[in-house]
Amino acid sequence: MAGGAERLSAIPATDARLMATLAGLMPIARACFRDPWWIIGSAAMRLAGVDGPEPNDVDLLCSARDADALAEAWAAHRDDGYRPADDGRFRSRFARFAHLPMAVEVMGDLEVRVAGDWQPVQVASEWRVEVNGQAIPVPTLLEQRRILALFGRGKDLAKAVRIDDIIAVRGPHAH
Repeated sequence: MAGGAERLSAIPATDARLMATLAGLMPIARACFRDPWWIIGSAAMRLAGVDGPEPNDVDLLCSARDADALAEAWAAHRDDGYRPADDGRFRSRFARFAHLPMAVEVMGDLEVRVAGDWQPVQVASEWRVEVNGQAIPVPTLLEQRRILALFGRGKDLAKAVRIDDIIAVRGPHAH
């Protein structure tokens, strides 16, 4: 699923909740995940150094196998009452866990409905952002922009425009 990885330097700890959530996520990710995975959405934008919407949660894209493993390991923390918005636009092996400072929303084998067809959400190129000595995989800015455009909702398109603004200033490969 992933192309070449580039390592980013450590980001400033400007969002203590995000950093604490990632610190809580990494040990279980190392224990459970066997396939490539990524942080996406607003948290990925923040990790890539994009100012913009404050992340309310951490969106994690992974395989269905890894989503199942995480759901089993964190079964006691699963928020079974939560239903994501736009449920008909997306399908995945979804679970939300709310025991860390920010909720973690896991999407295994995520697909998005575009023009009546289901398209898998895949990451072709990534960066590794170092947080507290841990390498966190996030899509490159161009990949984040492509994924947000694929999602196609107003809030995603607004984020894509913000990434376009950053790319115009810093270039597509700057971080």
